[in-house]
Amino acid sequence: MKAYEYSFVIKRGDGTSEVIPVEFERSIRSKSIKITPQLQKKVIRVTYPVYVLHSRAVAFLEKQKNWVAKQLEKVPEKVEIKDGAKITFLEHEYTISNIPNARRGVWFEENYIFVSGDPEFLNRRVKDFLKVEMKKYFTEKTRFYAKKIGKKFNNVSVKDTVSRWGSCASNGNISYSWRLGFAPIFVIDYIVAHEVAHLEELNHSYKFWRVVKDIYSGDVDEAQKWLSRNGLSLYSVD
Repeated sequence: MKAYEYSFVIKRGDGTSEVIPVEFERSIRSKSIKITPQLQKKVIRVTYPVYVLHSRAVAFLEKQKNWVAKQLEKVPEKVEIKDGAKITFLEHEYTISNIPNARRGVWFEENYIFVSGDPEFLNRRVKDFLKVEMKKYFTEKTRFYAKKIGKKFNNVSVKDTVSRWGSCASNGNISYSWRLGFAPIFVIDYIVAHEVAHLEELNHSYKFWRVVKDIYSGDVDEAQKWLSRNGLSLYSVD
């Protein structure tokens, strides 16, 4: 059985379904067969030692089907960026509206995100637009928090990461996931404060957390709890 021939199907309450593929990978580092549901990527990864037959890895997955199914229940329903869709961005609800003959690109107007051009390019254009907006927000907030601790940063970038919400390099480059735009403001600001604190402490020591709490006016625990409970939902917008 080839990797791409195995998949799971999630059935939604509205009658729709979603296919979650399984990726098999032999690894010289693996000492046993391991199943890892990568829910952000919407894929199940099965890694196994080089000396293990592929058929044995498949059989192991078969035995764990019920457990995998329970994990997949956590995958949120997909929200497609398309004409008529509603999304909440920076705590404001917008309806996406395509105006093919307009010549303004993408823009906010009251409770709408208007998109000009052909419908086939709408998804990409809206995403690019939201990434630009998030870079503006992240840059402003990064500057605000960095000033509080008297530190300078080098550059702010936005990415579509699946393993972390933000990162800060030793050279002062800070990156954030643009998907944080779908989270509450207090959560976004917590992530920014977290990364800015790394400008002073490139670790997660007691001193680091003291810096975070000194510059962030919100509740750190509440922000972390929100991400733990709802972080996966930020990947549902596609």
